[in-house]
Amino acid sequence: MSNTFSFVGYLKPIKEKENFKGFTTTKFDSGWMTERLRFNVIAGDNRHLVEVNAGRWQQEDKNVIYGFTKPENGKKGELFQIPWNERKNPDMINKMAGWRVFTVDLDTYNHRQEPEQSGDTEGLAKANSRRKHFLAGTDFCEYVNKVVNSDKIKDMKFRVNGTVNYTYSEKNDRYYSTYEVTKIYRVDDDKEPESTVNIDFYFAENPVDSEDYAETGKAIANGYTAFYDNSTKKNWYCPISLVMRFGTDDKGKKKVKGWEKIFGKFEDDTIRRMVLECEQIDGAQKVDISYDDLSDNTKEMIDFGIISLEDAIKDAGGSVYDDTIHEIRIKGPGKGFSKGSETTVYSLEDMKKKPSKEVEKEKNTDLFDDEDDIL
Repeated sequence: MSNTFSFVGYLKPIKEKENFKGFTTTKFDSGWMTERLRFNVIAGDNRHLVEVNAGRWQQEDKNVIYGFTKPENGKKGELFQIPWNERKNPDMINKMAGWRVFTVDLDTYNHRQEPEQSGDTEGLAKANSRRKHFLAGTDFCEYVNKVVNSDKIKDMKFRVNGTVNYTYSEKNDRYYSTYEVTKIYRVDDDKEPESTVNIDFYFAENPVDSEDYAETGKAIANGYTAFYDNSTKKNWYCPISLVMRFGTDDKGKKKVKGWEKIFGKFEDDTIRRMVLECEQIDGAQKVDISYDDLSDNTKEMIDFGIISLEDAIKDAGGSVYDDTIHEIRIKGPGKGFSKGSETTVYSLEDMKKKPSKEVEKEKNTDLFDDEDDIL
């Protein structure tokens, strides 16, 4: 299972700099070209940076769309190809499995239901015309670029879905994450902001560090998550730290203890796995004002009984923005894992291996290349 995200908020272009552009196209001598779009999803107090990355041959007749058909009558989907000039054919789009189709819907589900239920065919056709499907990533990238930079959508809310992708830089010995968009749907204006991520979490025994929880209100679950490396054409594992912040009262402490117990159920030394529903935090979060946050003059007035702490906090606005943070917070078990984690066939050593072209080259070397030296 891949790591996925679902953000609800406003679409905003990034603030461009010389080496940080919203939309870029790169062309190579080989004839290949890539497109990259970066924009923000403003979900409440969070500002999530997301991307669309795609590529194709500059010579259009060299391009082919690869995909899977929709499963039908209990049969799995099959691999098939679509010629480039057929990529916008509605029949081809309808044939493709839903997860392989890029979508942008500029109308809401509820608004589309009105003409559908009333039998207004003209109104329904107009609503459906605002929903675009794409088989080519470059077509999707270019269309989303137009949408994000349009003044017409600046006050509209959208649900942005996609996958959390990880890459490893052997040069920098560092892992990087990107949030790759695959589908965008307009939602009702009163829809609450959302910053959900689902993490496929692999862990060894006792992964939780909660030693300072009573003081900091923060515990960390250290583990790994799987990713596919394009260079070696294999799955690898990236270190990841998930945060628990449930409050420092008895209820919050009890919840941390509960997670420690869930993560601590091991029958042997193999790695265990559990999909977790989490919240992505990217920004300064509002926190309740406490006595310590008030000015010295206000504290004196409280100490002398001139005003109450409650009135002072209310007068100060009730809450303030804390420091900007970037973390993934555990909310609960993901779909299918209400019974807890499951065992795997992997070891901790498997988790710690890093992608390396040289290692793969050694593995693929013909044992008899140097047979003259052996004989």
